[in-house]
Amino acid sequence: SGAPMTADAGSLPVAGVLGEVEDALRATRRVVLVAPPGSGKTTLVPPALLASGLAGDGEIVVLQPRRAAARAIARHIAKTRGERVGETVGYQVRFDRRVGPRTRLRFVTEGVLTRRLQSDPELRGVSVVVLDEFHERSLHADLALALVREVQDALRDDLLLVVMSATLDAAPLAEWLAPCPVVRCHGRAYPVDVGYVAAAS
Repeated sequence: SGAPMTADAGSLPVAGVLGEVEDALRATRRVVLVAPPGSGKTTLVPPALLASGLAGDGEIVVLQPRRAAARAIARHIAKTRGERVGETVGYQVRFDRRVGPRTRLRFVTEGVLTRRLQSDPELRGVSVVVLDEFHERSLHADLALALVREVQDALRDDLLLVVMSATLDAAPLAEWLAPCPVVRCHGRAYPVDVGYVAAAS
């Protein structure tokens, strides 16, 4: 079963495009999601993929560029499920891992994913790879993307790939991954009041 959403999760902008992301994966196995910071992509998309059944019995591996973020996001999503980290949701970073036999959603850092791809090119037991914060770009993230595409094309026609970014110009990436739809999510605008304080005399 999927993770229960927090009270305000349904109001986050990404909640409105989750169906598009899932439909794209069913159609082409790949999708690029472009959504601004604060729209909910990191905390909503991976649990939604788990709830959708797209991962089957396999794991969803989510690449996070920073160790602190991987730990914090895993803890947050586990908490929304009423669980401790290391049960359904876990993380694996350098020198620290909290996963268990029931883990289905694993947040990892770039080096961890790259090493796994190199040691196990078929990514056995993994159903979905999510590359988060891809706009930050790094050698590890670019290598992971190239390796996952190669695994999809040569070894695993059932493997799914989601690339998520806040600011990426998605067209060249989607063309390189073609066929690969681009799903765009727009953030919310908030009213801003501007006030002025009189200068001291």
